Amino acid sequence: MDILASLGKRIQAVRERAGLTQEQLEEKAGVNTKYISAIERGQKNVTIKTLEKIAKGLDVDLYELLLLSEEIGSEKTARKAVDSLLKDADTKTLRLCLDFLKKAAA
Repeated sequence: MDILASLGKRIQAVRERAGLTQEQLEEKAGVNTKYISAIERGQKNVTIKTLEKIAKGLDVDLYELLLLSEEIGSEKTARKAVDSLLKDADTKTLRLCLDFLKKAAA
């Protein structure tokens, strides 16, 4: 399974666990339902900013959407996933990610 499909499944699982439909998540996150659907199917490469919106809409921390270790399997694949997500991140997003990684490593 590729990284986009794994991320999509993770988002869908968190959304369903929260008891939300895609339409309800659209209202809470400000992300179009069709786009959410495409993300969940692994058809769209989502940005960190959009992931942040989805995380807020799901009332979870951003890192919880990135907990793909069970689906990804290898460290190499996980590193590629993180690199891909951070590729176009702005300075604020990079700092948030760095703060998270520092806390997670402590």
